[in-house]
Amino acid sequence: MSAALEKLVDRYVAELAEDSPVAATFMGIHERDGELGEFGADALEGENARRKKLLAELELLPLDEASLDARIDAVILRTALKESIFEHEVLRSYERSPGRYVFAGLSGCNMLLIRRFAPLEERARYLLSRLRQIPGVLLEMRRNVKDVPAVFATVAAEGARGGVVFVESVLPKLGEEVPSLAADLEKAGAAAAAGFDEAASYLEKLATESQAPFHVGTEAYEWMLRELHLLDFDSEELLAAGHGIIAHTKLSLEEVAREIDPGKDWLEVLEDLKREHPGKGDLRKRYASEMARARDFVRENDLVSIPEGETLEVIDTPVFFRSLLPYAAYMPAGPFDDEQRGFFYVTPVDEALSPEEQERQLRGHGVHTIPVIALHEGYPGHHLQISRANRVPHTIRRITWSTVYGEGWALYCEEMMRDAGFYTNAPARLCQLKESLWRAARIVVDASLQRGEMTIDDAIEFMMREATLERVNATGEVKRYAGSPTQPSSYMIGKRAILDIRRRFEEQAGSDFDLKTFHDRLLGLGNIQPALAEVALGLAGDERL
Repeated sequence: MSAALEKLVDRYVAELAEDSPVAATFMGIHERDGELGEFGADALEGENARRKKLLAELELLPLDEASLDARIDAVILRTALKESIFEHEVLRSYERSPGRYVFAGLSGCNMLLIRRFAPLEERARYLLSRLRQIPGVLLEMRRNVKDVPAVFATVAAEGARGGVVFVESVLPKLGEEVPSLAADLEKAGAAAAAGFDEAASYLEKLATESQAPFHVGTEAYEWMLRELHLLDFDSEELLAAGHGIIAHTKLSLEEVAREIDPGKDWLEVLEDLKREHPGKGDLRKRYASEMARARDFVRENDLVSIPEGETLEVIDTPVFFRSLLPYAAYMPAGPFDDEQRGFFYVTPVDEALSPEEQERQLRGHGVHTIPVIALHEGYPGHHLQISRANRVPHTIRRITWSTVYGEGWALYCEEMMRDAGFYTNAPARLCQLKESLWRAARIVVDASLQRGEMTIDDAIEFMMREATLERVNATGEVKRYAGSPTQPSSYMIGKRAILDIRRRFEEQAGSDFDLKTFHDRLLGLGNIQPALAEVALGLAGDERL
């Protein structure tokens, strides 16, 4: 990398850590673990101004003679800066997304609990400091927000209600483990809980009154496809692809269903299979077991190199995320943390629901689906990929995230592991295809929501009808989609891109093609857009650099 570019990357990391101590903790930079950061409008404007200054300096760098790796890194830095500016100036998340404030405090505290980068007492002191700042952050939220879409207010309100539960359930246990801080934690926790409760009431009222649209519009959506993900198709082509994949996947589902029960269609067979699920007290154990089996399978079949020192722990999804994550999710280790311990979140059944609703939740955790989710989030999916990325020598590829590459890799792994023999029976194949159908349906919902062609209720009904999600789970999914344009589409887009890269890599290698070599070369690139991966692997020219 050119020395000038390296300095810009270092400045970018330093500015991120200075502007957002929570992001710094996430990255594994621990100088400001006791702070949440500044959330006033002037401070946020200042952050945006710094990103624009960095971008202007980057554009002036003479990189024509730089190495291919350096020019790729420059594109990754450029897209990261453009995304930050776009979020501030076009999406206006600091005004329209109150969840930004709610989840900053909650995530900032939660990471201090689960990541073991320092002794518990030291982390508890940082957590106490952040707790004391939560009421102030929530006050800044009320000063800053305007034109808040109802769905954004609802998501933030649910997070704030979860924040009350988080404080009331977690802090007493922490006080028992660190008795010297128990009284201070109780006092600060009470103030934070009161702040969350007040914020939730405010946001719930806002949700009932709001008439603001949530969608970004076709122009902004297509800008994201083109400028952030480096894709060469528009939203019309994306929608057509989504509908086409849905139709094709349904044909495959019908074919596999006939193997299981020739007298029933695939929906009936799937409903039968959904009834086969663990008890609500056994979810984590079942996921952990399948996670371990997937890791062993990857190693024994030599599919991809597993990095030294990584670990993966299965835990309950934090209460404040559960309304957005109805099934499971992954939180990686920080790229600068010594301990590479990832966390696999499993969302437990909501005990407040009726027995019938709890049963519907459990149907999303069928015994034939759990292996697919476990490999997607763990091995060789997100955890393995990010553990590898966290150790690449390119700083910018460690701290950024291409959702098309990352989610595409994890979805690609679902098919690749079936081909390798991880699951071979027809029920498992049907459930794996159902997961693919869900990701294809996301394309249609994502693009339609953000183009203003589908309402939240329309999207929920679509996900229930086309992807067979239970209503409670479809609702949680769609609320998340509304606030994350292009992300829901990234799974299937990325899988198709990786399959195309693999095909061309295999053609180039001929009889020397080796699947593990391909996977190791691909993952060795770090977090990188697929279009840039093609260039790095010598499969495409460098015209876009």
